[in-house]
Amino acid sequence: MPEELVLAVDGGQSRTLALIATPEGHILGSGLSGPANHVHEPGGMARMHRALRDAIGQAFEQAGLPPDRVRSACFGMTGGAEVVPQVVGAFLKSDHLTAYDDMVTALAGASLAQPGVVVIAGTGAIAYGRTADGRQARSGGWGYIMGDEGSAYDLGIQTLRAATQAQDGRGPATSLLAAVPAHFGLADMPAVREAVYSPAIGRPQIASLARVAAQAAAGGDAVARALFVQAGQSLAQAALAVLARLEMVEQGMPVYPTGGVFQAGPLILEPFGATLGQASPKSEIREATFAPVIGALLMALQQAGLSIDNGVVQSIRTTLPALARSKGD
Repeated sequence: MPEELVLAVDGGQSRTLALIATPEGHILGSGLSGPANHVHEPGGMARMHRALRDAIGQAFEQAGLPPDRVRSACFGMTGGAEVVPQVVGAFLKSDHLTAYDDMVTALAGASLAQPGVVVIAGTGAIAYGRTADGRQARSGGWGYIMGDEGSAYDLGIQTLRAATQAQDGRGPATSLLAAVPAHFGLADMPAVREAVYSPAIGRPQIASLARVAAQAAAGGDAVARALFVQAGQSLAQAALAVLARLEMVEQGMPVYPTGGVFQAGPLILEPFGATLGQASPKSEIREATFAPVIGALLMALQQAGLSIDNGVVQSIRTTLPALARSKGD
């Protein structure tokens, strides 16, 4: 029956993903819609309402059930978590409904709802941790102007600066000088400057330069490699700040690096691990188990008083839709 189901939603900057599942972890349906953040901008509440309604409606439709009532619902949101109950209440009834910043559901998905620290490095960067007794701490997440060191956007800015420094002779020679204009289909760095200071190139395009830097670093470019060393160290410092606030530096905790920046592999994981290990030797770097939307599913099961055993986890793995497999972009 619908009232025995659980609902999980991951609402982000680019998409909103909803899953409907049974108490045993069997995923019956999924739904995908547009972004659901920036609710305080003009039209933001209407956009969130539309994104959540559409994604949830699609999930119920795929499951062959009416979007009426669920036993438990958990939302992980990039922004606007505080207004989710108000927005969703217009079209969905739930006995238990909670909404969190997506860093909370990211940790739950990575750790199977166990204590630990998650370090998320995508366009932005943030670290979040939770202990067994419920204490929480975060570091980073200040946005592209005030922080986000180690993020793809930060790497993009550092890539631009390395290229301009090489152009001027203020810095060492680097293949980034040619790679950056080529990436944008432009002739040279002066042309890149014109584009950067126009609407043609925004934050997502600058963040995409992280991949350019990764390719250069993999090819042996010393300047590009140094950028990833710096990024890895910055992200490790964010994790260490969380551990310190939780008073867990000496005891150590599992640390889960997630997000597209970590797809650079050893280029960033080696300096990340070295910095983390030097200060907190007992902390162990682990691969994330599931994506944030599955973290929301696990939390929905927990708040309904349901257990998360090996059978539930295996059922999730077996029925996991392709849309829910990415652990971070």
